[in-house]
Amino acid sequence: MKRTFSTLVLVSLLAVSIHVRGATPAMRDVVEPRVKDQLGRVSLSHQELGGEIDRRIQNLIQRNYMVIDLDGKWLNHFRNRTERGGRQSVYYGIGKVLDAGSLFAEYTGDSKVAARNQYIIDELVKSRDADGYLGFWKVEPENRQDHINWILHEQEYINLAFVRNYRSTGNPQSLAHARVMGDYILKTFPTPQHPCYDAGEICTAGLPEGMLELYRVTGDRRYFDFAADVPHGNNRGEIKLASLRTWEQDFSHRPCHVYVMLARCYAQTELYRLTGETNLLNMSRFMRHELLKQGGGGLLVTGSCSDGEHFSYDQNGKGAIGESCVTAYMLRWADSLLRLEGDQRYGDLLERTIYNALFAANSPDGRWIRYFTPFTGSREYDTRDSFCCCGNYRRAVAELPGKVYYRTPGGGIALNLFTPCRKSFDVNGRSVTIQQETTYPNNGEVKLTFSTTDQRPVAFSFQFRTPRWCEKIAVQVNQETPLTLRPLEQELGRYVLDRTWKDGDVVKISMPMEWRFLRGRALQDGRVALLRGPVVYALGKDQNAAVLAKCPDPRKLVIDPASLRAPVKDESIRPDGLRVTAQAWLDPKCTGDKVEITLTEFIDPSGQDVYFSVPNLSDTSPVRLADDEIVSLDGKGQPR
Repeated sequence: MKRTFSTLVLVSLLAVSIHVRGATPAMRDVVEPRVKDQLGRVSLSHQELGGEIDRRIQNLIQRNYMVIDLDGKWLNHFRNRTERGGRQSVYYGIGKVLDAGSLFAEYTGDSKVAARNQYIIDELVKSRDADGYLGFWKVEPENRQDHINWILHEQEYINLAFVRNYRSTGNPQSLAHARVMGDYILKTFPTPQHPCYDAGEICTAGLPEGMLELYRVTGDRRYFDFAADVPHGNNRGEIKLASLRTWEQDFSHRPCHVYVMLARCYAQTELYRLTGETNLLNMSRFMRHELLKQGGGGLLVTGSCSDGEHFSYDQNGKGAIGESCVTAYMLRWADSLLRLEGDQRYGDLLERTIYNALFAANSPDGRWIRYFTPFTGSREYDTRDSFCCCGNYRRAVAELPGKVYYRTPGGGIALNLFTPCRKSFDVNGRSVTIQQETTYPNNGEVKLTFSTTDQRPVAFSFQFRTPRWCEKIAVQVNQETPLTLRPLEQELGRYVLDRTWKDGDVVKISMPMEWRFLRGRALQDGRVALLRGPVVYALGKDQNAAVLAKCPDPRKLVIDPASLRAPVKDESIRPDGLRVTAQAWLDPKCTGDKVEITLTEFIDPSGQDVYFSVPNLSDTSPVRLADDEIVSLDGKGQPR
């Protein structure tokens, strides 16, 4: 008999709320990593985090996760299995929905969110066969349905989601469910010892990630050995067939599916934490170089990459650009490297991606998500709710509270993202609370107030990221003489204040946000993109109907740099949003009358382009012209 969400809410609510109330931020690992992170994870709750990041998370929870049709879009497919027939590529992505939901429940502390997530678990488990099979197709001889690309993709993220639910709630049943799913995959996956099918035909983006998570919380070596040594990967259209330990490839020819490649780079960083095998970071270093290399990297100005889901160097902005799965794993991978290396320059990439590619992939009200987010031409929402990118998008947003602060090995505190928040930390057995006040990314003024519960001084180091988009940063502690910092000269992209902190101490960080043009590369050569702080500005059709009637291709507009004004408030896209007006020529020779154009933040759903011409690339005064600070330089002014 089909059961709906409403029939089980009251049954699940009490059990789930008990686990949520008893949950702790502990990772619940039974396996200790051999390589310790230089910056340890810290996660904030809804009560601790504010600003645009919290607003975006809340929008996605309340107007997407809590209203999507769990039964019709996902669970009914698992309850009411169908014959596969001739179908080869069906995917719904319930594991990614479940994974995001666990983090949403932990973030909000809302029993309704937790109960909804528990409902997914309960209903999935009810549809499970005795041997562990979970899927939306009927079982075929020798489990053939698992290897027709996508059933396994469901299972691998269900496995990961069960583990992450256990991490969030401490519910032992979730861990037991993960083991059943993991064991089923071990039993049915084609290996060199059990070559039942061609492993090169199966999508395995989340497979090693989930198995390593399962190993860390169980200590069962089978999961580790599978993740590390079994060859996997759809080499027909995505990635080279290889194990985590043996995978290396370049991007000279396809398949080079960026989402799957970033997912594998991320999994290799997780395996490296467990083994210390330095070769496991080779592909991350190569990926970083190919994304960020000076003058020719694949990173887009919006902080994402991919063209038609594959790696590309040509900087095309039109069409199937900036897959949301790529954006999600760009954030996950960069955060992993930041923690491993202690290099806060990765934070510059994180914030560029968050405030542009990530937030632009979601409608302003939070309801709809994009498969692709191009920066040239119109963008469309994926109204299916299911499928791959919508699920990965929810996961990426749910993970944002863990990218604001980190802990240093000596017990210090590192600030990465500037956003209103109030967080308490344990420092050598003492409680220290930092309140961050700012309207970032609207401006670069940040006020940090330190307080202790017992009002006694506490000695520890506090460091904050020094973003490279800013030429000079002023920092002042209390009424002491302000210091001037040059971000390009800061080691590892951060400044350290190592001192004894008194209750009520105040640190003020001033990062002037001036307009700057970034030079376009490849197909964007000869044009510039306009940024302020981490935010890219676009010309949208909603604000520029009259201009676009005269000039349908905004790339032909020639902006007069001297006409750029200060940004003004514009709440048409987000609360406290900004826009700017400027003058532009319709004639590429800069003759005739100029027209007034309005540029809005890249998240503007009506955005049409971000690259424009200027009269003279050798002199764009009063606006500074620069190469993209993320892709070009390390802390000493040399190529990374």
